[in-house]
Amino acid sequence: MTKHSKRSTFVACIALMMSVVLCRGLWAQDKPVDTKKLYNEIAGNYEFQVEGQIMVINFFEKDGKLYGAPVGETPEEILPVKGSPLKFEVFVSANGQLYQLEFVRNEKDVIDKCILRVGGMEIAGIKK
Repeated sequence: MTKHSKRSTFVACIALMMSVVLCRGLWAQDKPVDTKKLYNEIAGNYEFQVEGQIMVINFFEKDGKLYGAPVGETPEEILPVKGSPLKFEVFVSANGQLYQLEFVRNEKDVIDKCILRVGGMEIAGIKK
């Protein structure tokens, strides 16, 4: 084999390996999320136990966006976290707090739980 053909073979092998890696990355990507369907799966009342009291937060979809608020309070838009379809954030201007929310699917693939994180606390809410 000549020096030129060895080099060409090497370059071809590298190109083939790179294309395989790129294709595997494309195949491994998650399917696009149907946000309206996801938000409707999330929608409902979730009960959180906070300092011995039960706080109910209602989440709902409106015009392709997710909203939520404790019952009786003004709903805020819940913003999705890029790359994590079940994670959201909301900055509540009334108290200046950033809330992080993560919705959880059970063994039957149904969303029935919400983990709320704020100010170093983590509270689990159950969908009712």
